[in-house]
Amino acid sequence: MRGDEIVGRGANRTQRDSDATAHAEMIAIRDASRALGSWRLEGCTLYVTLEPCAMCAGAMVLARVDRVVFGAWDVKAGMAGSLGDLLRHPQLNHRPEVLAGALANECGAVLTEFFETRRGD
Repeated sequence: MRGDEIVGRGANRTQRDSDATAHAEMIAIRDASRALGSWRLEGCTLYVTLEPCAMCAGAMVLARVDRVVFGAWDVKAGMAGSLGDLLRHPQLNHRPEVLAGALANECGAVLTEFFETRRGD
């Protein structure tokens, strides 16, 4: 989002596209960059259900996203405080504001349903 406008959307497409980089965040960043005509997403907030992994956190830094808001923590792969904190690493030239745990219970429920559906539970 930039201001009140949604400038990009994404959903996990790794299996559908047979593409390990097709995480929802990556798709949303690409979509927003196309919509805005720029790789720099300054002034934008990226909302995600799950704490970003290293790849997605790196892309957020490189895209100059101003703020990252996520719901559920990812203790196995999260890079916004769980395993490490790439988003706020002091040696990087850009560090977005991070708001963690937003609607954590609701996000956890969405993720549980998603993975149960994928596994066929």
